[in-house]
Amino acid sequence: MLEFLAMTALVVSLVVGLLGVLAWRVVRRVLRSRLVTTGTQMVADGVLTLAACRPRPVPNRVAALHAVRVSRGHRLLRQRVAEAQRAGAYLGDVPSVLPRLEAEGRRIREGLGRLVGSATTGHDLYSQADSHLRTLADLTEAVSGAMTVPGADETLARDAEEAALGLRLHAAAYSELMSPLTARTGDGVSVPPRAQAS
Repeated sequence: MLEFLAMTALVVSLVVGLLGVLAWRVVRRVLRSRLVTTGTQMVADGVLTLAACRPRPVPNRVAALHAVRVSRGHRLLRQRVAEAQRAGAYLGDVPSVLPRLEAEGRRIREGLGRLVGSATTGHDLYSQADSHLRTLADLTEAVSGAMTVPGADETLARDAEEAALGLRLHAAAYSELMSPLTARTGDGVSVPPRAQAS
């Protein structure tokens, strides 16, 4: 009886442990999902936008606007990268650089968010935000330019395929046109059948 209880306790603890690990992994995956990340960023942008648009004077309204611009720049870059990956464009090291760039953007946004409502000025943080925005704009433009390359390659391949098809059709039509009208004579000269009959 004691062995049965010990075995049951072991099985129950094993099942509870597995369920706990499974629940922890599901929660972690949900928290890391794109939907939760995007929703969190949109709520943070909404709070900053409301702070910047309040009718009463708010210290460092510029910080809120900079934070919203940084967030919008990252959202646009992520959108362009996803479109380029769906199109099969070559992006080089951009996907590997993107997480570090987003971490830097989060750090800058958090710093700017702390400046909203405070009396301190963050000229150094503003210059970092401006530099980061320029980097995002350059990278977004480069990714957008990379998306046009597969289109050009596809057009070239389609043009070459159409040219080859046209050449095959021309050759087939020419051989079909010429084969019933000519007959070979013994000396290798082609003579139309009507000329042979006469």
